[in-house]
Amino acid sequence: MQTIKYPFTVTLAGDSIWEYEGSDTVNVTGIDLYYVNEDYDPVEADAEGARLMDIHVAHDATWRIYTDSGFEQAITDKLGLGERVMFTEQGMQENGLASMEI
Repeated sequence: MQTIKYPFTVTLAGDSIWEYEGSDTVNVTGIDLYYVNEDYDPVEADAEGARLMDIHVAHDATWRIYTDSGFEQAITDKLGLGERVMFTEQGMQENGLASMEI
């Protein structure tokens, strides 16, 4: 993963299916990565058998940015993990916090 400087601005694609009506730019203030082992116990990223389980992205918009492809692509690009980052299910989204995964 590359080093990320916060905050950074994401330009939304405007294609959220949840009728997001806020700004077309969102400020991201932090990204937390959560890793687990094969038993789904939390572990450090460098632990043997660690795999990325959850990605939490702190931002200044409502949960209605959920499904915006521009947000997903920006987080994918910033993390540089070599895999696409996607939103998790709608019920896990919060105002100011996107729940994501690979």
